[in-house]
Amino acid sequence: MADEWAKRRELELSAPGGILSAQWRGVTLDNAIERYLQDFARDAGRSKRATIEQLQRFPIARVMITELTSQQIIEHGVMRRNSGVKPATINQDIVWLGIILKTAVAAWKMPVDLSEFEAAKLLLRSKGLIGKSKSRDRRPTLAEIERLRAYFQRSQKIRPSAIIPMEDIMDFAIASSRRREEITRLLWSDLDESASACWVRDAKHPRQKLGNHRQFKLTSEAMAIIKRQPRAQGEDRIFPFRPASIGTRWQAATAACGIEDLRFHDLRHEATSRLFEAGYEIIEVQQFTLHESWDVLKRYTHLRPENLKLRPSGG
Repeated sequence: MADEWAKRRELELSAPGGILSAQWRGVTLDNAIERYLQDFARDAGRSKRATIEQLQRFPIARVMITELTSQQIIEHGVMRRNSGVKPATINQDIVWLGIILKTAVAAWKMPVDLSEFEAAKLLLRSKGLIGKSKSRDRRPTLAEIERLRAYFQRSQKIRPSAIIPMEDIMDFAIASSRRREEITRLLWSDLDESASACWVRDAKHPRQKLGNHRQFKLTSEAMAIIKRQPRAQGEDRIFPFRPASIGTRWQAATAACGIEDLRFHDLRHEATSRLFEAGYEIIEVQQFTLHESWDVLKRYTHLRPENLKLRPSGG
């Protein structure tokens, strides 16, 4: 029996890729995810990291990575669909699974059969189990903004020293089109008051985030909000607050005001749309919003005809 085992083992190792397969035998998808997080996702954002880590909680994470089949990937998609998850969310699982598997092949020389992954992705898409998320077109109404403003004002009166100035932050997001995380990274030392411009550090970018420092134009409303912010000694941030805390306050406010399905990020849609409604051209709007292209910019543009300003006719 020992001789037979030795012969089989010798054949396995002599086969193409046999030694490599033996080296990674016993390594699970969970192990690969953990290594990916350590090697390539140390600086990943909170939501991105949470999406990757979530994969570790599913049965597919316990599969040996060199033995992962299209059937197991499809079963994961079906299981997620049956639990009520939408195709766009399942698609996130599949996207990250693909990134991790391709990293395992390219960076660590793991003998992963990527054709199994591609076959599974093709079937999942054809059956509608994965798909792109629908573009949001939610904008706050003027009535909703006033209800939120009244709520923030009441909160400020109750605890003036302990409350984040949410009214100013909301108004600044609408006036500047800056994301929540970007607002909290703006620095007094990066503000050019004479040019009504400011730098945003590590601006969001699909391929480059760290070191992507970009200057953007400030509207007169945004500049006025900045000017009335107190400057604490030893603090260079204009809005020295945690993005997560702003998000928590926002969720509490919308719930208290009975406003449904309004995210803080929707204020960026509102800001972009207002710039177009004010008559700015595409190239001008990009100086405020820092969108890379019209294809991306138009996803944030949801114009209201009643808000468009008429221009004088020529002649």
